Amino acid sequence: MTSFAERYRASDLTFDENGIYWLNPSDNETYQVMMGWEQPIMDKMAELCVSEGDDVLEIGFGMGILSDAIQTRKPKSHTIIECHKDIIPKLQEWASDKSNVTVVEGLWVDKMPLMQAKFDAILQDTYGDDFLNALPFHVDLVRKPNCKFTYWNMPTDLGFENVEYHEVDVNPPSNKYYNSNKYKIPIINYS
Repeated sequence: MTSFAERYRASDLTFDENGIYWLNPSDNETYQVMMGWEQPIMDKMAELCVSEGDDVLEIGFGMGILSDAIQTRKPKSHTIIECHKDIIPKLQEWASDKSNVTVVEGLWVDKMPLMQAKFDAILQDTYGDDFLNALPFHVDLVRKPNCKFTYWNMPTDLGFENVEYHEVDVNPPSNKYYNSNKYKIPIINYS
């Protein structure tokens, strides 16, 4: 039996100006992958983690909202890992005129152990991710000293210590993944 994440990765996505969606064949329901209302969250994540000249790792491209916010901070390098077959072409098109961007196709859990680079900032926003409990170990593999790390604040305890939260006001329409007017961005500042 396939997992939710495997069904998502195999699905055909639909895109519009407000979001990314997929039809889950197990319940015949449409799920939101990412939506435009997340803009304030993504902007704040980049503001809190990325400084000019940083080497940045972004895990999950989605609509490119976080990627755009990172680029405004003028990183030295910006590596983006994406696994969905329908999002990768959009990422490649977005990156085509950005000399500081490297696109890595595949699952982050497979790609991060192979990376030779180390990063000043790591920002994670994946969807339907089976591997989140492995995230603390993988971040340690690729982070520089004094790295800043943030991730989509799931209700799951990922085992991180020394997490600071920064609240952002949001206005999401009714959806299947987040329905509060306050969002707490987790930040870890490694020493």
